[in-house]
Amino acid sequence: MPLAGNLRQYGLTDVLRMIEHGQRSGALTLMRGSLRAVIYFSGGQWILAERIGVGHALAQQLAQAGYINREQFEMIMDVPLAQAGSVPDMQTIRTLISAGVLSQEQLRAYRQDDARSLLTVLLSWPDGDFRFEDGMLVPSGRVALPLPVSALVNQAMVKARATMPSREVVPLSPETVITFADVDPESGQSIQLTRDQWKVLTVVDGKLPLWAIIQELRAPEVAILRLAAELHAAGIVNVAGRISQTSN
Repeated sequence: MPLAGNLRQYGLTDVLRMIEHGQRSGALTLMRGSLRAVIYFSGGQWILAERIGVGHALAQQLAQAGYINREQFEMIMDVPLAQAGSVPDMQTIRTLISAGVLSQEQLRAYRQDDARSLLTVLLSWPDGDFRFEDGMLVPSGRVALPLPVSALVNQAMVKARATMPSREVVPLSPETVITFADVDPESGQSIQLTRDQWKVLTVVDGKLPLWAIIQELRAPEVAILRLAAELHAAGIVNVAGRISQTSN
């Protein structure tokens, strides 16, 4: 079944769980402006994530994270760390593990931390296109390591709640017009939304007052006003003005 759309209509956590529960294998591409990430899956498990345009070899990433150092790498591989990309990641990791410089546990710990970090950024995107392509294989020479999707999502959600902006919850009226707040996807700020909050965001355009959104969604007024207030408190939307129902 094709799986594609925009993150305003489909929550990323829902997309990931569909892939996991369907035990699907392939690549999920996510795009927002110039930002792009590709996550590879096998049998519903997360096996590799790449940030397109960030051209660091895996050995360089491990060095930046403190798992190996430059002197160790260059002595064992006989290649400058700056040129680590000239050696396939798989060959590098096998050599480092054989030399006792890196363990399987350290590699897994790094990959888990890296996956969680990527998820916190992706979860902060208020919109963006996604597309899942079945059967796409991990690029040759890359290191694939299976990780459970649900565990990664749950860990990212915990981190998201811990770093959620703490703006005061202010009641909003039906005449309030809300619009998307500016969010820098590279800031590291993570945002986790409920399914109902996503539904509200799908009709936010900076022009409709909340009473019109209530009519559009055919939902109870008290529920929409509460959800809008939560989104405002989280810094996801701003108040753009007011439009009374009689002035329409």
